Amino acid sequence: MKKWRILAVIAMLLGMVGSAGAKEDNVKIKLNLENQTVIINLNNNSATQQFLKMLPRQFEFSDFAGEEKITYFPEPISLENAPRGMVAKAGKMFIYAPWKNWGIFYKDHGTTPDSSLIEMGEVESGLDYLANQHGKFVAYIEVCK
Repeated sequence: MKKWRILAVIAMLLGMVGSAGAKEDNVKIKLNLENQTVIINLNNNSATQQFLKMLPRQFEFSDFAGEEKITYFPEPISLENAPRGMVAKAGKMFIYAPWKNWGIFYKDHGTTPDSSLIEMGEVESGLDYLANQHGKFVAYIEVCK
């Protein structure tokens, strides 16, 4: 019985160490829009790693379907190992695989996972400001330091 308790304590400690390590890998980007900033926590996957190599850079966004702000990558990225399937919720940053563009939902768009979406991250702050951008607009995007 003691052996199982010791193993349980070791497993719990390893889980705590794993959780702490995950926070260290947390990368944030900021979208600079005029005098406002949108902060996004990125997921760690092959698509976001390729995206990060493109930064810092300006992107031109436009509104799509009254629910999302979209833009295009300046160079192609591989979606081969990127995890597919995401519920289109407000605040989610994503890649739309068929068009290979990326965007941010500012309104909810469904309740079931869509396999054509690849989740890249989630807005931490500034979603309202992003949602209120009209027409085409430019954002300078960089990694938070």
